[in-house]
Amino acid sequence: MTDSAESAPIPVDKIVTAPIEVPGAEDLASAKKEANFLEHQREYFKTELGWLGLPFGGRTEKPGNISALVIVLCFLAMAFVFLHPDKLGSEFSIKDAWQSLMSIVTLILGYLFGSNDRAPKDP
Repeated sequence: MTDSAESAPIPVDKIVTAPIEVPGAEDLASAKKEANFLEHQREYFKTELGWLGLPFGGRTEKPGNISALVIVLCFLAMAFVFLHPDKLGSEFSIKDAWQSLMSIVTLILGYLFGSNDRAPKDP
């Protein structure tokens, strides 16, 4: 064949009538084994993550998981403060609550995204 024959478009009627290769039974058995293995792996990792790990990450992200949970709790506390300011008492204002909770959030964000000066040095 020449290069021009290989690059010529194939008519649709030849594509429709082209033979289809069906894999043998041994190929299907190995595909089923692989599918079962991958399903087992998926379930294992899903179990390892747990309910907190699904939105925040796996085992290597434990500090991030805990930090994210505390930030979410701080935002819930802020929502409570804004929805029920009368339950804080007269000596504690919304501004004080906001500053207290935001200081925790900024501390956590600084911990998460701060620089690491203890990087290993090359010998």
